Amino acid sequence: MVASRSALALLSCAALLLTGCAGDGGNRDGTADGAGKSRPAPRDRDGRSEPGIGDFDKDGYDDFVTVEASRVSGGSWAWHVVVVPGSKSGLDAGRATRYSDVYSGPLLRGDLDGDGFTDLVATREPWGPDGKTEPDALYRAVIMFGGTNGLGEPVTVAAERQFLAMAVADVNGDGALDLIDRGKGAQEKDRSRIRGRIAYGPFDRDGAPARLVGQEWRAAGGGTTAGDFDGDGFHDLLFTGAPPYADDEEPGSDPIPAAAYFRGGPDGPVPAAVPKGLDNGTEDGVLTPLAGDVDGDGITDLLVGGGGVSAPADGLDTGQLAIVYGAKGGPGTGRRTTVYNQETPGIPGDSQGNDRFGAVSGTGDVTGDGHPDLVVNTPGEDKAGRFTLLPGATDGSGPDPSRATAFDAAAYGWESIKATLPPLDINGDGHADVVAETSGGLLLFPGGEAEFPAGDPKLTRAAKVGMDVRG
Repeated sequence: MVASRSALALLSCAALLLTGCAGDGGNRDGTADGAGKSRPAPRDRDGRSEPGIGDFDKDGYDDFVTVEASRVSGGSWAWHVVVVPGSKSGLDAGRATRYSDVYSGPLLRGDLDGDGFTDLVATREPWGPDGKTEPDALYRAVIMFGGTNGLGEPVTVAAERQFLAMAVADVNGDGALDLIDRGKGAQEKDRSRIRGRIAYGPFDRDGAPARLVGQEWRAAGGGTTAGDFDGDGFHDLLFTGAPPYADDEEPGSDPIPAAAYFRGGPDGPVPAAVPKGLDNGTEDGVLTPLAGDVDGDGITDLLVGGGGVSAPADGLDTGQLAIVYGAKGGPGTGRRTTVYNQETPGIPGDSQGNDRFGAVSGTGDVTGDGHPDLVVNTPGEDKAGRFTLLPGATDGSGPDPSRATAFDAAAYGWESIKATLPPLDINGDGHADVVAETSGGLLLFPGGEAEFPAGDPKLTRAAKVGMDVRG
């Protein structure tokens, strides 16, 4: 697939979310119980530790979704949302849906209207497939509501001016999911500046939130990560990015920070000290962390990708992944931060320039032993990509690099490979699976108890699901 633009770069998402988003991608999620009854908000809304969060129609199979780039007339690119339902035999290309307007991520999952079905949030861009921008066009968040027949048509989030949904979270702990708008322009002197906002849930089917509240984030960049990082039942928010206007800062003005942190609470998010361990700059700026419960203790952790520290001969951006563990005192106040790279004993490969190990990562139980496993992308490995599985240690201490396994593009005959995250249970067997994007389509690596993958990876060709074909 085509390399993501900055508009698609995250985390999570989460979200990857699914949530929140960060690095090269990610997602942020949340849901209600199977009966649609109200219950305490789950601690991890990013889709990496809550079963069923990936299932839009509640048929027992998680569904795959991506923002996909394809060429249009005139040689320009257009970005579309592609949804491929899961089934007992894997990805069901025959039921794939393509939303053909121009969209960007992060793709966020969550039950926004409280009906028990997971919904999908994307951003509609202010131009059409022909690349032309309409007068006064704005970025608009849209919701595709889930139901027994899958996702419905996009409904615009009701908000004046542009609304960029960067994370889904329950920041006030009322059991309803909220959408976080980052705003535009961090500094007061930016005349086009738009304050951030919180669209508090639940949402109605016309896209209207229960209430819309302005919020001053006072943070640079646009990356957002959401999760309950202190285990108090309220979701917290981390904003990261490269500070703007570094060269023309007005004398005496307060610099805009590269990171800002807000703790959730009954009255909404409040500013708090930025967690330690976020020193993750690369040549291209600061990567937004992803989130997930890495050690299975019920508190969300930060997965911080970064440039890495290596010998000068290795080059820049070799990559490393730091796990900043969540704790009752906040992330980084409990367990010592763990750092992994391709020099860590047991992890295949070696550190080379532009490998970017750990740029995107996510958690899910692919081995079915009850312990979260860690999936790490190395997008620049041999210029083709690799993803690595670090199984969760049986003592619950987190990833076990001594049992790591790498999966390279060349081994499967493709020019590129990238694991999409979080891992989802596509075939409904109780094990999380990994769907990897390759130059020819989607490659499903099934999870299983004895080994990973539990069987031969199954290819769904790009053309069958309305994606652009490469290689």
